[in-house]
Amino acid sequence: MALTREDKLYLGGVGLETGGSVLSGFFGASHKKNEAAVAKYDAAVMFQRAKAIRQKIKFQQVRQAEEGARIQGEIEAGIGGSGVVSTEGAPLLSLALQKTESDLQNYLIGYEGRQEAKEAESQAMNFLLKAKQAKIGARQSLIGGFLGAGASALQGWANMPKKE
Repeated sequence: MALTREDKLYLGGVGLETGGSVLSGFFGASHKKNEAAVAKYDAAVMFQRAKAIRQKIKFQQVRQAEEGARIQGEIEAGIGGSGVVSTEGAPLLSLALQKTESDLQNYLIGYEGRQEAKEAESQAMNFLLKAKQAKIGARQSLIGGFLGAGASALQGWANMPKKE
């Protein structure tokens, strides 16, 4: 059975539709792979940010502890220079309150920094989840493109004009 010109044009159209579906799947997969790469990069940036925050916290806590020790020393020197006994009463209370305040500030620096670092890590994990979802989307796009192509080919074959 020879194909007529109309049959050839019809099959050519079916072929174009089938090929377009495959190409659409490849383009969709490529787009999703790019999304995954960007999300992985963003996750790496956020993990690096969390690391930098932790380093900054350590530095700030050391500086604050040094400042607290300096203030404590100044108070002790002031009390000693005044001739007051520093081991009882108001001078002792003053030293204890200063030490408590310094320790509290140091704790708060660490706490707030740890919270900020955890938020950065949480964002990084969200980016990794987006990357994983994008990779799944890429596979689904490829599969969808080939399934669409198969469906187009079958539909085109089924709807091909019959010879009488």
